[in-house]
Amino acid sequence: MESFDINSLLNSVFDSQPSADIKALFERKLEQYGITKTKALKLLNIDKDVFDEVIAGTAKQPNLIHVVKLAEFLEIDINSFIKVVLNNQSTDNIASIDSARKATFLLKNFDVKTLTKLGFFHSNDDVDALVEKVLTFFGFSSIQEFEDQLEEPLYSRTKRNFSDKMKDFWIKSAYQTFKVINNPNDYDRNRLKDLIVKIKPYSQDVDNGLFIVCKALYNVGVTVIFQDYLSTTQVRGGTFIVNGKPCIVLTDFNKKYPTIWFTLLHELHHVLFDFEFIETTRFHLTGDDDLFLIEEKANAFPRDLFLSVDKFHYIKKYIHNPYLVSKFARENEIHESIVYSFFTWYQDELYGKKYHAAFKEFYPDYKEALKKLNPISWNDTSIKETSERIKEILEIK
Repeated sequence: MESFDINSLLNSVFDSQPSADIKALFERKLEQYGITKTKALKLLNIDKDVFDEVIAGTAKQPNLIHVVKLAEFLEIDINSFIKVVLNNQSTDNIASIDSARKATFLLKNFDVKTLTKLGFFHSNDDVDALVEKVLTFFGFSSIQEFEDQLEEPLYSRTKRNFSDKMKDFWIKSAYQTFKVINNPNDYDRNRLKDLIVKIKPYSQDVDNGLFIVCKALYNVGVTVIFQDYLSTTQVRGGTFIVNGKPCIVLTDFNKKYPTIWFTLLHELHHVLFDFEFIETTRFHLTGDDDLFLIEEKANAFPRDLFLSVDKFHYIKKYIHNPYLVSKFARENEIHESIVYSFFTWYQDELYGKKYHAAFKEFYPDYKEALKKLNPISWNDTSIKETSERIKEILEIK
């Protein structure tokens, strides 16, 4: 017996191809073998009423053994015959199959409970409403289109882990956003290198600095977006290669302004030095275990740019003098919160001293830096609408 693909069989229920007439095929076989219907069914050990229900499509749960027997009798391969049986089902049965198919799609791909808590789903939504929300958000008209457009392109070169559905949701949201934005600028690595050395002063401008830098990056072929951090995923940021161009996702991990700049430079290091590897795997997630990328080098990149260890040793003597810290920050063309943030990290890394709850009054509201980037929210109606707004604001007029 030939193997068969369940998804393909279920998809066949909803196509417009005419199905074979099982009754006519059966009658031709009776004529060919010169036997009566009663005799044939007795030999097949199939009850007449059961046979009639299968033929009419009214059997709510057609017995697989009977289906196999009939396929053998009619000399039709099992794939083709099951498709015929499915296509002959009544409207109620097809609706039941469709509902089960949608439920399987949801359970396989989404953490419905967590997404409901985040406001992506509504608690009173039925299966149809949940599927419609997903398809609308990602911009697809059917489950089949969703699977074709997001599953195969995104995971054809890397292993998908179904155990972390929220991480998978986060990845798909970012990937689809980058696909819709489709940055028209060619990626220019040399121009990116020239741009990176000019980034630091923009950290001083909380309201506009990050926005200006992201527009400049877009112009050299690097697309930067912001997505909410999902606490269940541990993903702090990510670098994707979409249509041959680097794309970066920032998050509000730990809700601090300096961390956003740190993450941006961390991901830019991956763009500069790990492009070829990421291109083979489609994406790299910062905060996710990855044995192939050396994260320490990517972490050292923003530290060396913003506050090297030598500068830390200088400023640590004056860290409790706000005036001197502010002066030091201006001289180094960085926001003062970055001084405090990197001081905290160095103290922990070098001496095991914890300062994480200190200096909070010197950290600006990180949301002010992000609002012009049109952050992607799980409450958004569709990625397409959000992506088009992002594309519009990033393009230099």
